[in-house]
Amino acid sequence: MTGQTMIRLFLSFALLGCLALSCSGSDLPAGEGLVFHETVADVGELWSGEVRELEFPFAVVESPVTFSSALPTCACLKPQMMVEGQPYVYGQQIAAGSEGVLKVVYDTAGFSGRKFTDVHFKGQGEGLKQKIEVRSWLRSWFEMSPKTVDFGQIDGETEQIMKITVRGQKPFKITKMLSQSPPMEVRGVPSAASSLEQVIEIVVPKTTAEGRHVGFFNFATDYQGYSFRLGAGYQVAAALWTMPDKRLLLGELASGVEHFSVIEVGARKGQLGLPEISFSDLPGAAVEVEKLASEGRYRVHLRLLPESTKISGELLLSLPYTVDGQLQNVERRIQVFGVVRKP
Repeated sequence: MTGQTMIRLFLSFALLGCLALSCSGSDLPAGEGLVFHETVADVGELWSGEVRELEFPFAVVESPVTFSSALPTCACLKPQMMVEGQPYVYGQQIAAGSEGVLKVVYDTAGFSGRKFTDVHFKGQGEGLKQKIEVRSWLRSWFEMSPKTVDFGQIDGETEQIMKITVRGQKPFKITKMLSQSPPMEVRGVPSAASSLEQVIEIVVPKTTAEGRHVGFFNFATDYQGYSFRLGAGYQVAAALWTMPDKRLLLGELASGVEHFSVIEVGARKGQLGLPEISFSDLPGAAVEVEKLASEGRYRVHLRLLPESTKISGELLLSLPYTVDGQLQNVERRIQVFGVVRKP
């Protein structure tokens, strides 16, 4: 065999090998049911506030699958399932041989440092136990001072305001609110002019809502679509309080079955006398006031016997309250709501 012939044979075998590799199928990993081409997207280093759109192609192999949900472990991920180019309706069976793509919008606002976050699946069929993972390293494009918006403990009798300075890497404007957390308010949006720094105010209005309250705000800016997120919290410890403070939500009640609820009233400062209770639009209601062992605290027991399809009424609490030697009658109104289920 001549050297030229050996070269021809070698090239022929090499070509056959390449053809076998290229024709052995797509780059789809082996599996049955739901099979993704890739399950991890490492987007590397991003500025916090960037929004990325990612795609995870998949195929359904050998046996059908049905998705009931695609659940992200973080609100920063918004998944959408597409099958054969059309939006997928959860609950519909996807036949074997179908192809699709999981589209994921990754909104990095409010996060920094290393972040790994997932999308999990529920449904029927093989392959649903796998997950999609997005990995990133996030740098803070916006710097806030103070970093934590915590009003601490307040009495709720006066408006509370905290100023926040937001600094960007380049001049920017805050254009609008993407989400808010009532009853807290935001002032200073939209920005008057583009600047390296913007000042906003987080406001807690007068309130009687006892306990710890936490909320989050999302802000849009004019710089490349970047946004940022800010959390705020406060603890209300009023001198005179009721729990609940404005609404008593009863949920779903059974028609003709007695239902009992309680409202607590107390004073941290001064003295609270025995409350007087009246009500309106609560047919068949009855109340009883119990004095608790703790000084200045009472429990109001409300009994209802629902008959109609809904409950929508009001309790009026007249509270004889003495502080600094001055007696005053404080009124608190509590709305009562419920849905009545017939047997």
